[in-house]
Amino acid sequence: MLRVKSLCQPPKIWQVIEKKNKDGKLMKFTIQEIPEDRYEDAIQHMCTYFLVDEPTCQCLNVKNDPLFIQDITTLWRLLLAEDISVAAFIDNPNGGKPIIAGMNVLGIEVKNQKKNLSDQFKSENCKHVLEIITGSTKIVYDHYKVDKYLYAIGLSVDSDYRGYGLGKDILKIRDLIGQMYGVPATSTVFSSIISQKSAAGAGFEVLEIKNFADMVDKNGKEYFPGIDSKDFKIMAKRLS
Repeated sequence: MLRVKSLCQPPKIWQVIEKKNKDGKLMKFTIQEIPEDRYEDAIQHMCTYFLVDEPTCQCLNVKNDPLFIQDITTLWRLLLAEDISVAAFIDNPNGGKPIIAGMNVLGIEVKNQKKNLSDQFKSENCKHVLEIITGSTKIVYDHYKVDKYLYAIGLSVDSDYRGYGLGKDILKIRDLIGQMYGVPATSTVFSSIISQKSAAGAGFEVLEIKNFADMVDKNGKEYFPGIDSKDFKIMAKRLS
């Protein structure tokens, strides 16, 4: 497991932003590293929103697939422990812990260092999704001539806070993460039109576009038949 900062360091606050809601009232979001005591809340957020909305997960109906959920949550916990994943928190109007309005599960990939993240997975569907998400992004090594990069397995915004550009704001934080932790680039697969627009707005460029219909097994059977999205984009950005 790659840990980029000391265990004794508090979660870093990257940015505080204000936006007006539909009633004209100001909402204040704190975008910061996700503290350990909120890891399980973060997992719950991803299960509630990402697994329902992300095109490949939606196509495969993974919200009702216990094996997929078991594997992906195991992976998310491993990545959260790297201490660089970020969330946008907003005060809870009912008191208690701040609400996770949006978040991005992040990891650092280093050339020629295999993480073995999915070797023990039981869900074939989860392996197929991760093969796309993590395997496709490696083209960034040659494109930018780097030996490591920041990647993501899941960007999600709570449905109550959509329409304010929060996804784009969260993606922009990668500039600061790269500078702070010495990661020269980032590369991510964006599978929905919304996330692709957010990434473009955050300064990402398209390295490659692939059609979901071309994602097939050795017998030519599609992995994602009937998926809503036509294609996915591998998008990247220099960070330092």
